[in-house]
Amino acid sequence: MPHAYAIAAESSRVNENLAQGVKDLLSALGNRYVAYYPSLAELTGSPKAALMLGHAMFMTRVVLDKQPNRGGWFWKTSKEWKQVAGLSVREIETSRKVLLKDGILQESRRGMPAKLWFRVDLDRLALKLCQYANTTYRPWSWEDRVLKTLLGKPVMFYAPFAWTADSALAGLYMSSLFNRLRQTLSRNEVDEAGWFSSPTSQSLIHLHFGRRMLMNARAKLIESGMMEEVRESRMQSQLLSRIMLTTLPAKICLEANEFHSLSESNKLDSRDPTNKSCSKRVTRVAGTVKQELPEPQINSSRFRETSSAETATHSNKEINTPYHPLHSSLEGVGVFDFPKTIRTAPATADLENLIYPDKLLPGEKQTARQILHGSPNPQLILDELAGQMQDGHVKNAIGYLRTLKTRQQAGTFEAEYAHRVEADRKRRQEILEQRKRLIVEPQTQFATNRDSARIKLTELRQTIWGKK
Repeated sequence: MPHAYAIAAESSRVNENLAQGVKDLLSALGNRYVAYYPSLAELTGSPKAALMLGHAMFMTRVVLDKQPNRGGWFWKTSKEWKQVAGLSVREIETSRKVLLKDGILQESRRGMPAKLWFRVDLDRLALKLCQYANTTYRPWSWEDRVLKTLLGKPVMFYAPFAWTADSALAGLYMSSLFNRLRQTLSRNEVDEAGWFSSPTSQSLIHLHFGRRMLMNARAKLIESGMMEEVRESRMQSQLLSRIMLTTLPAKICLEANEFHSLSESNKLDSRDPTNKSCSKRVTRVAGTVKQELPEPQINSSRFRETSSAETATHSNKEINTPYHPLHSSLEGVGVFDFPKTIRTAPATADLENLIYPDKLLPGEKQTARQILHGSPNPQLILDELAGQMQDGHVKNAIGYLRTLKTRQQAGTFEAEYAHRVEADRKRRQEILEQRKRLIVEPQTQFATNRDSARIKLTELRQTIWGKK
């Protein structure tokens, strides 16, 4: 009997360790998840298109709720799609073609510089779903009951898994494995080493993957060190999987920091108000889809500006929020915050020591110094100019620089690329310093070891021969 108690205590300790590993991984994942609907993958024939459509539906719902005058239109860059859905540029293009061909997704290019805007045709989507299921047409509604009837039960796709494995499908399969681990852990079906059953047939049906898709996803996860697989040595063997709970949270945190260090770190934090008559109005990260979004300043310029840039005097702020599922019954996890980047203007700016864009000619740099004279923060303007030039949005660099200074003096300037350019420059500087240390330190260490060896050799000679 004491032996049975010892076994039970050991099993409880193992479960506690695994549960703590799951909690650590959930903490690292944060609330970066997208609702993946297998029914949409079956409808479109593409799991990647279903991932893109799932987040597009969420954004359309938020825009319709908070800014109905925009008609559900929103925009996202390829980097933002990569961040929320783990899709590469080529996968985004392929998914767009699939959704546009079915008439589910609508596109429009607007603004200066031009941005690609999206909107989901909800009625068309409802019609397609009903036709595919061979049921009576049911109009689209955001009620949970109707959503569950039309779309079915979603799978929570955690984007950091896709970042780490560099594959959206691998991230989706890893998300499914992680959910299965949590279920089996609650039923005490995980052994002390963390192995649990993961039949491939269930994944093929549950995620609507092809066999090659599933094989490639598993290979990606094993290659990246996110999980391990083994097959039982018996007649009717089962495939066992183990998630590397001890090392995976650190990898995910590293990938998350990499994403946010090269983007505007204040996108998810409070920003300066655009409505001067309401100075306390800011955009904040909310825990549900009932989050506050700034109202447009003028209805005649509905699509003039987005979340991170100010391309005209009158603008609308873009909605960029952490994802939450369409079903209100699904619970999310805590927000994973990142520090806000704060840039302070120098008291006295030395125009000779500023860092100018590489594409500026020597004569243009001299003209730029004259334009920047009297600017409170000339480096911020130059970084913004460099970012716009890298993306090919600027044809007349001097004229654009003069416009940026005018906006800065008028108080209407808001950086879109400057923070990213500054972060890239700091990272390059840190890499150069690390390389210098790696070059200098081994030489110093070698010189120190050589002197020490010479002293020891001299002492040995004195001991043996009694001379130097």
